[in-house]
Amino acid sequence: MNKFIQTLIALVAILMLLPAIMTGQGYNSPIPIDNTVVHGKLQNGLTYYIKHNAQTQHKAELRLVLNVGSTLETDAQQGIAHFLEHMAFNGTKHFKKNDLIKYLESLGVQFGADLNAHTGFDETVYKLTLPTNNETVFDNGLQILRDWADGITLDEIDIDEERGVIIEEMRGRLTGPQRLFTNYIPLLVNDARHAYRFPIGKEDVVKNAPYSEFKNFYDTWYRPDLMSVIIVGDINVEETKNKIVEYFGGMEMPVNAKDRQYYNIPDHEGIKVGVFKDKEVENVQLYVYFKKEDKPVLTLGDYREQLIERLFSGMLNQRILEEMEKGEAPLFKVSAGIGRMLANKDAYHITASLNENNIYDGVIFALQEGERVRRFGFTQPELDRYKEQLLNLADLNRMEEGKINSRTYVEQYVDHFTFNTPVPGNEFIYHFYKSNLPEISLDEVNAIAQKWIVKDNVSLVLTGPESPKVAYPTEGELIDLLQSFDKVELDPYVDELAKNKIMEDLPKVGEILATKYNQDLNITELILENGVTVILKPTLLQNSIVNMSGFRDGGSSLAEDKDYVSARYAGEIINESGVNGISKSGINKLTMGKAVKIRPFINFYEELISGASATADIETLLQLTHLYFTNPNKDERVFELYKDKQIAMVQNDGINPSNYFFKQIAIETSGNHLRAVPLSSNQIVEELDLEKSVSFYNERFSSAFGFTFIFVGNFDIEKIKPLIAQYIASLPGHQIATKSKDIGLRYTQGNNKVYFKGTEAKADVQLRFNGGIRIDEDTEDMMNALASLVKLKLYEELREKRGGVYGVRVSGFATEIPYEWYRQSIEFTCDPSNVETLIKATMDVIEKIKDEGVAQTDVVKIQEAMLKRAEEALQNNGMWASRIKESYKYKRDLKKVLYDMSFIENLSARDLQKWARKYLTEKQFSRFVLLPEGSKDLN
Repeated sequence: MNKFIQTLIALVAILMLLPAIMTGQGYNSPIPIDNTVVHGKLQNGLTYYIKHNAQTQHKAELRLVLNVGSTLETDAQQGIAHFLEHMAFNGTKHFKKNDLIKYLESLGVQFGADLNAHTGFDETVYKLTLPTNNETVFDNGLQILRDWADGITLDEIDIDEERGVIIEEMRGRLTGPQRLFTNYIPLLVNDARHAYRFPIGKEDVVKNAPYSEFKNFYDTWYRPDLMSVIIVGDINVEETKNKIVEYFGGMEMPVNAKDRQYYNIPDHEGIKVGVFKDKEVENVQLYVYFKKEDKPVLTLGDYREQLIERLFSGMLNQRILEEMEKGEAPLFKVSAGIGRMLANKDAYHITASLNENNIYDGVIFALQEGERVRRFGFTQPELDRYKEQLLNLADLNRMEEGKINSRTYVEQYVDHFTFNTPVPGNEFIYHFYKSNLPEISLDEVNAIAQKWIVKDNVSLVLTGPESPKVAYPTEGELIDLLQSFDKVELDPYVDELAKNKIMEDLPKVGEILATKYNQDLNITELILENGVTVILKPTLLQNSIVNMSGFRDGGSSLAEDKDYVSARYAGEIINESGVNGISKSGINKLTMGKAVKIRPFINFYEELISGASATADIETLLQLTHLYFTNPNKDERVFELYKDKQIAMVQNDGINPSNYFFKQIAIETSGNHLRAVPLSSNQIVEELDLEKSVSFYNERFSSAFGFTFIFVGNFDIEKIKPLIAQYIASLPGHQIATKSKDIGLRYTQGNNKVYFKGTEAKADVQLRFNGGIRIDEDTEDMMNALASLVKLKLYEELREKRGGVYGVRVSGFATEIPYEWYRQSIEFTCDPSNVETLIKATMDVIEKIKDEGVAQTDVVKIQEAMLKRAEEALQNNGMWASRIKESYKYKRDLKKVLYDMSFIENLSARDLQKWARKYLTEKQFSRFVLLPEGSKDLN
């Protein structure tokens, strides 16, 4: 059927339903499932979702979803649900061990990004991204899903080899925050089964579970009535449905199938409080849950109630932002809202980052805005603004239909299958909001606080560093606070706005001096009178979104060392402070009903201003851009809060092993260079100064001379040009330094350091190669290709062959600012006793590449993955902007940067071997190892 006709039919169906939405009888009607998705069940009970979405051409997202997770495990099976997920990649009926991954890699499918899985308490999801322009490949993808469903071989040797991999996955999670979570989840879920069925499992079970337990769990729970196949992408829906029937219709239900039990979180009376501490946790966190039985969202009335809760949550967070800006908040961040918690519970939840020097008052602040709403309610202007905001977002999503990434839809259908989350579709949502938002009263929204903020079934968890210098309130004090919080003195909220418009007086229109059009690339270049260059690239990659990226060389490199700390944070401080006498929350208020975001930023070597908007809101985006240059706010209250937050983030960074390791490596490799090493709390206390920050920002943004602005998206050239003349060409353009400064930062080679931190039996390893390099337009691609090769071979050796690691992170980059240099990094976590063995194995792999060369099959895998990424990049506005920036910044041929695939097509085994020999040498090599403190005496 013609796609336009399908869309029209779906729209007509929605419009026919709307009159019923406005009646009481209509609110009892079920929420429809998106007309653009084909949804149903096979005779054996398997559920399917199929949607055509050509946002990325010739590609589809495939999922096998099971309503099965760790809560279904017996005591003897703890970890088996997750272990089975691993075994799915270790041999199936049609793919022997490792053949599955090798086959998919030959298609450009990358393990992790395109091929993965996860296990939760109540779900297991297998994920596969495949090309669709080859029917055989697509059919094989369906066969893979079918094999996962009932054809995992569970070979005993393979199980034993995978045990070590999962132990290493467990080892990677041996962190302070994870230990805290393990300790406090029983309190949050009132000792429900979830507290004792972590998906990762128990070490003893993973190491020793008999093979029969794997088969028992697989045979019991992997069955069609608990499965869903989800396929979204550039596909023929009817043909795909027939293929699902062909591949999955023959699955049979087991005889005497066991009932699928769902484990609930029991209610409890009153308030439960726990204070949990850990020696390796840096910051104090607060979690509060006001829990209620989840109410299934099945009818239009339920959906309306959920919309009211969304209004409540959004308005509450807007209030919190305003209160934080007053500069009196004894905490650093807080958010609140109503949503799904876990299992059978929803919650009104509060999450906050507290100041360890004033924890009790921080808890009060975190609780007070919700309590203020409970007592006094919201105001009508707040409600009117947020209604406009939600309707605008719904309209934007509706207009972007067909341009939304397939993974977004897939996640919605996964949630619908596993948690029965509504999926009515963007068109329906917009019309539902448009019909219902005007009728929702202030009293209805205010009643939400009365319903949720109560004194029963409440859990409060406080976590933080175990340190004698941190004074925590007692559990009794926190219970008393919650019990009596309705007596805390609070004033009603006053809705204030400093101004009614973002910009009252428009600037004088500037002049566009020259226009140049590149017909081949459909790119227009404007030269403005103030020395600004504007690049315009209209696309139809999104229906109503425009991306803006502005950049200029300079950055904090131009600041003297004594001013560096203030210069480093200058952009972020202004971003938090607002413009034109309007606070950040005030800007949010004035732009509700619009889709606009913008952020100025200063990094080491550049000044940047980036943003995006709906096509209809470009003028607002440009007005804000103008004001960030000409009228940024200087707000002492915002500054002090920001400074306190930065201090808190780093004041305990020495107690976290990972952060300690990162900092020590930076000190060693940079010669303790001021601008390479993470700042200490003392540096921030002594050197971060409001006057200096604002002065540096104003110095760099007082002139737009030398800036290049790139606009990519759905806009009309002739309509945007007058706006650019009005708001960009009118910016001050006096001469200003437009070159960054070489700050003398050079990274050393030949380091060999061992550090000791932490209590867990875990080692972190970082291996680095770095040095000088001659850069051309292919260098970055070559570095990425080399990193891909090393990762591919290390995955085979360290994980698949040895079971010594869970994952290996390999990255490569090269830059010519401030000088030409490169780095290749290899990182992994392992058993401390295995460090030297795995480092030697790593170096042996690299030496083998250098000595024996590269197999052509590996070259093909790398080429296919790079081609796939390059093709996907051309479907993304942000990537277009990035590539255009690369061309202008480094004066490279734009057509080659954008479209030339010759490097990938011509990549050879000889090239990779040559680069490995040249850039992965002993001279360029450094190694860093982090061991637990208990290992000191052994070294």
